[in-house]
Amino acid sequence: MRPTSPASDQSADAELLDVLDADGNPTGERKPRGAVHRDGDWHRTVHVWVVRSDGHVLVQRRAEGKQLEPGKLDVSVGGHLVAGELDVDVVREVEEELGLVLTYGALTYLGTAVTDRRYDDYLDREFQDVYVVTDDTPLSDLSLRVSEVDVVYEVPLARAIELFRDGRYVAAGGYDSQRRVNNALLVEEDLPGQGARVLAAELERVQALLAGEDPAGFAERPIEPA
Repeated sequence: MRPTSPASDQSADAELLDVLDADGNPTGERKPRGAVHRDGDWHRTVHVWVVRSDGHVLVQRRAEGKQLEPGKLDVSVGGHLVAGELDVDVVREVEEELGLVLTYGALTYLGTAVTDRRYDDYLDREFQDVYVVTDDTPLSDLSLRVSEVDVVYEVPLARAIELFRDGRYVAAGGYDSQRRVNNALLVEEDLPGQGARVLAAELERVQALLAGEDPAGFAERPIEPA
């Protein structure tokens, strides 16, 4: 496991990632994360949505020190798989960002979203493997990684979809990285500049699963905004 002490984006940029081809297959090449983003190489990331048994979903606010989309709303847990890591290592990201210790068997795979986001000096091409897990650990018991996450909110699933898809506001209970109550009215201005509708599509896949759809069919259907 990587250290849990705060780390700068500079140190994260030194992590080695597996470079993929345009179809998501490993090329055998490994490059530092910063170089992958500089050169626009395809690479694999993970998104994990944490849902409650009462139908709420956790939404994080990214740390202000993040290079991309600082202070904006995002998936419950998101991160890169470093070179050589496998699907079972997804749970490492969950523990690092939220302090939740899970087994891989608790996760349900929802499909993969392919994203191509361009910033001023940054080209982020990702195959995002999306998972969901049900967990009722209280927000006050989570241990947020300060360098990654400022606040985690609980939002009703249907309202979270409307927020990311349409920018419709919603009031949400939250706790910050200092374990303080941090409730907020989440509004369109809180959304990331790119990728919000992909997050909405991921949550619609979560909604389909909770409505009884067989997850076996998800792998054949890419996650795409409507």
